[in-house]
Amino acid sequence: MIKNTLFIFIFFVIEFPVKAQELPPIKALRAEENYSILFKNDSLRNASFLNKLKAIALNKGKMIYLSLGGEFRPRWEHTDNKNWSTIPTADENFYSQRIMFHTDLHVGKYARFFGQLTHGFVSLDKPVYVQSDKLDLHQAFAEFTIPVKETTLKLRAGRQELLLGSGRLIAFRDGPNSRLSFDMARIVLDGKDYSSNLFYGREVRVPDGVFDNKSIDAPYTWGFGLTVNTKKILGKTTIYYIGFDAKSLKYNDGISPETRHTIGLRRFGNLGKQFRYNTELNYQFGKFGNKTINAFSIEGEWHYNLINNKFKPDIGLKLDYVSGDKNQGDDKLGTFNPYFNNPAYFGLILQVAAMNLFDIHPSIKLQLFEKFSATAEADFYWRAQRCDGLYAGSKALLRASNNSQSRWIGWQSGLKFEYEINRYLKLSNETYYFLAGDFVNETGDSNNTFYNGLTLWIGF
Repeated sequence: MIKNTLFIFIFFVIEFPVKAQELPPIKALRAEENYSILFKNDSLRNASFLNKLKAIALNKGKMIYLSLGGEFRPRWEHTDNKNWSTIPTADENFYSQRIMFHTDLHVGKYARFFGQLTHGFVSLDKPVYVQSDKLDLHQAFAEFTIPVKETTLKLRAGRQELLLGSGRLIAFRDGPNSRLSFDMARIVLDGKDYSSNLFYGREVRVPDGVFDNKSIDAPYTWGFGLTVNTKKILGKTTIYYIGFDAKSLKYNDGISPETRHTIGLRRFGNLGKQFRYNTELNYQFGKFGNKTINAFSIEGEWHYNLINNKFKPDIGLKLDYVSGDKNQGDDKLGTFNPYFNNPAYFGLILQVAAMNLFDIHPSIKLQLFEKFSATAEADFYWRAQRCDGLYAGSKALLRASNNSQSRWIGWQSGLKFEYEINRYLKLSNETYYFLAGDFVNETGDSNNTFYNGLTLWIGF
């Protein structure tokens, strides 16, 4: 099956379009792509078979058309001492793959219907949550557009992906095989210098069977976001509110139902051609069982690009402070909840989540060739509060506090290579080595963890 699938996708990408650079970009959110421009350029649309698949006219006026797309992502992963464990099963060596196919039907200028199928496979003895999914409906929504003077109002309802801001609280979970989607209703308003998003929905859970993904009993989420291009104070500003309700969650401080609210502020953008930044503040309040929630996070990320140097070094520094619980067993909870964040926020190694954490993360990226880059990084981790535990990328409690007085979790070195062969073919490799710190040594197994993931992405 793997060989046949790979052959089919390679067959599709062998015929590279002559003018591929003029096509709209392939986006991380495939539902946000628009290829209507191809109907205005017949030579570009006819340049390759793949281009024709992006704009298939279904009537003479070309007002009703279909756009097809898909991806195949095979990955080989190797881990020694996963989560610092000494047991034999902590050493893993396996193949995984994700296959997705979507159709985007446009009916006139103001209506469209989007659908996407997904498949995930892992070559381990047992299925793995958000990795194993034989076949399912990942997205299926209807969208109606209403032009209002210089703004565009979109009404979207159905199963869909959602990315809010930088993805610290709501992202599409691209690291594992199964991306995250929601059964959701949204209102999107886009203007000249702003965009806003109002949403209400429920997370879609991912069993490993056939067409069994569902949102029943999954957490609810709702909220509002507004991004404004604040030219006078450089960059862009986003303000948002996100609500969250779950029947049961587990922290170091216990297991209970949770209703939580987050107010956030983000400032991001470029200062000249060389400097870019992203800063984000979040405050959370609500109820966890009978406890009152009082949590927050502060994130800052800065990059300086030496564009006149041969390898165009991009020097980066990232800082995170994410609150934890100060006193176990009292009537308050200080553990920050990153909601539906990207579990690979700190890399594919997935051993640490942005919960009860302080980290310092320097990096440098070199553009070795036009389409080939290398990034070297280090990440140093401490617990924000001694009375709270350590949480894995999945948000599961990985190590309870166990009265340990050490904050030092350890540090992770990383090396990433990325090769964008062309529009349709990308290759990357991530290598990490996580050295256990005092807290890990005091609370259980503490073998240093090695991880390597080799990923190929083929899509159209």
